[in-house]
Amino acid sequence: MKKLLALLLALILVSALAPAAMADDVVEIEFWCSWEDAWRSALEELVHQFEADNPGVKVNFVYAGSYNESNQKLLAAHAAALQGAGTVPTVQQTVGTNIMTFAENEVIYPLDEYIAANGDDISVFAEGMLAAYQYGGKQYGLPGCISLVPTWFYNKTIMAEEGIELPTTWEEFDAFLRKATKKDEAGNTIRYGAEFSGWGIDYVNPMMRQFGVEFFLDDAMTESGFDSEATRAFANQFQAWSKEGLIKWCYGSGASGNMRQAFLDGNTVAVFHTCALYDLYNSNFKEKGWELGVNFPPAGVNSIAGLGGSGFTLMAQASPEQREYGYKLIRFLTDTACNMIIIQNTGYLPVTTTCVNSPECAVWLEGNPELIHLYEHLDELAASPSSPAWSDIGTKIVDNLARIIVDGEDVEATVQFMCDEIAEILEDM
Repeated sequence: MKKLLALLLALILVSALAPAAMADDVVEIEFWCSWEDAWRSALEELVHQFEADNPGVKVNFVYAGSYNESNQKLLAAHAAALQGAGTVPTVQQTVGTNIMTFAENEVIYPLDEYIAANGDDISVFAEGMLAAYQYGGKQYGLPGCISLVPTWFYNKTIMAEEGIELPTTWEEFDAFLRKATKKDEAGNTIRYGAEFSGWGIDYVNPMMRQFGVEFFLDDAMTESGFDSEATRAFANQFQAWSKEGLIKWCYGSGASGNMRQAFLDGNTVAVFHTCALYDLYNSNFKEKGWELGVNFPPAGVNSIAGLGGSGFTLMAQASPEQREYGYKLIRFLTDTACNMIIIQNTGYLPVTTTCVNSPECAVWLEGNPELIHLYEHLDELAASPSSPAWSDIGTKIVDNLARIIVDGEDVEATVQFMCDEIAEILEDM
């Protein structure tokens, strides 16, 4: 990865960021956000509140693009700063799968000294969320804007009217699909039982793990576990449901928007999407006079869901004074009051037991009782593997599953092809 940083420095033209100004004893820090327009204003308002509470600090709130774009900019800025050209932000919204790479290359700074100095009890964070921001025995970030993927949204009104029972396991799911799916006289599906987010590995990963698929067989993540009966069982089952027209495996350009619209139009009874869309789905359902159901994914060999969203990290090349205030900003954004504002404006999850057990959360759940089906499973969330090869591996998995489930290609041959591709990626590491 150090070679990668040097290469990025050579290939990417980095505009020198304005240096942190220290005028009148005010410390200037920069916070890189990756939230889209609809949610960004809520986070920006919280940053302004932090500034008001801490007159000794000025926070430059910067939209750094998508998570991928922000990561590329950060690597480039870090490489440039190593050469004395420009500076890095102080705090970044960081996805958990990047922690290993960033930590190994000293892009981010461990929080442990700040946690100890402030006497912070981080055991209040949900176990799986906290673990996603750890590496080498150190805590490199704290979860702040966490989603549960895939969250199972369903049309509670349709299910009640038609006497469709809610399955709790994948074994029961077949009966649900057959009752929820509707076809015309020619046998064409006019309403799917469920639609799935087949475009992203963050959605596919936990479902495969529910079927017992092991991604890696060793702690170093050098040996793949995909060449297994569990992988084939998953592929065969979803291909069979797709061929019968019981499900739609959404993949390709516009897949997320198309799936979302199908659910809002009543053309599918259930979707497996991100909990961050709860407010959008709930408000639209209310307008139609429908009731939205929300649930944790069905259990299989494992009862597990994926950890989406992001946490907050400190940059190693920020000054000690900047990092000190950066940590204060991180703790401010993860306290109960701020966490509740993030939850109410987005659909993201509580990140601490303190928040879950707070009076504010109790009031929130009174008005949104379906969310309890997610909140009671917070310790069952698991991050995707932090291997630097995971992004490339995930692309191979998603593309090949689409060939099987959407295009109907041979399961055995395609799974073997996928496993061979993954083996090549790991060999090149």
